Amino acid sequence: MAALKLFNLVALASIVLLAFESGPTSVSALTTDRAHVARYARAHEAVAVNRKRDPTSSPGQCKPRPTNSATSASAYGDSTPAPSSYSFSSSMDYTPAPSSSSSGSYVPAASTPTSTTPTSTPTPAVTPATTSSSGKKWGLGWPNGDADYLSTFAARPNVGFLYTWSPYLPTNIYGLKGIPMLWGYDQVSDFQSLVVAGYANYVLGMNEPNEPSQSNMSPSDGAALWKQYIDPLKASGYYLVSPACTNDQAGLDWMTSFFQACSGCQVDAVAFHFYGTNAQDFISYATQLHNTYNLPIWVTEFADQSFSGGAQASQDEVYAFASTVANFVDSTSWFEAAFPFGLMSDLQGVNTANSLLSSDDTPTSLAYNYFG
Repeated sequence: MAALKLFNLVALASIVLLAFESGPTSVSALTTDRAHVARYARAHEAVAVNRKRDPTSSPGQCKPRPTNSATSASAYGDSTPAPSSYSFSSSMDYTPAPSSSSSGSYVPAASTPTSTTPTSTPTPAVTPATTSSSGKKWGLGWPNGDADYLSTFAARPNVGFLYTWSPYLPTNIYGLKGIPMLWGYDQVSDFQSLVVAGYANYVLGMNEPNEPSQSNMSPSDGAALWKQYIDPLKASGYYLVSPACTNDQAGLDWMTSFFQACSGCQVDAVAFHFYGTNAQDFISYATQLHNTYNLPIWVTEFADQSFSGGAQASQDEVYAFASTVANFVDSTSWFEAAFPFGLMSDLQGVNTANSLLSSDDTPTSLAYNYFG
């Protein structure tokens, strides 16, 4: 009898344990976060490692694609010299952006950002110059490596640039201006060996350094990386584009501190990322950055996407967002380059209405809206 009671107790405990393990799990609305590009960056890192072991592998390739047999002698952009730089001196004083209730995690701006006026507006050493005489302001955020269908996107009339969230560029970029990036600490070795005189004419700074899930570094550490690896490229003719932070208070604060820490650094343009559902917020945020730093503006990721929970935009709403943003970019002289997010088969948690790549590897209708 005692043995039977013991058996029943063990059986009951097993049932209770099984119920706990198989029960529903609460999922926060914010579990889909900014880590979508972090995953792409890690994939690029894996490719970089494999490429060191296997020199026949394609640079920058994140998923298997057929390799284009065509090669180009000018694969990394044209020979147009990069514009002159702007140097920030220690006398330039930036007023920190107003405080916010933001915890530092990414929450897109829900309303028009508050304008921040610096106590002393930084003055470029020379008059800002546009980066492309052709007027092609639009670019491809391209994690797809040596793919034949790149030619289809590169041929669109508005497209002038390409970057891959890494120092690597596809073997053939069909006459586009290729832009290597120093994504973060993990890419320093590859960046240092690849990005030399003649490799390209442009370079991008770190990817969302204010975000723990992205390149994740303090402004002072970002300034140290910039001074050691990016600033010296100016002497080799590179156009230097700042680190790109998120469109929230944490991003504003990081950039303010970065410029304070990067005394004497040469910066040619200021970059940012934007994820939100209000196109006017995009315009206000870009204008705020331009007014603060008196430099040309780039947006190297953006989409009609809410990371704060709730319903995402419909396809029609995404088209309306795209139309407003495109009109602003195309008509604003100080807005130099724009890279919409979504040129990949898996948008990594971003609203798929922003897709720029169809299942048959052709541009979506939204891609035509941006790229022409």
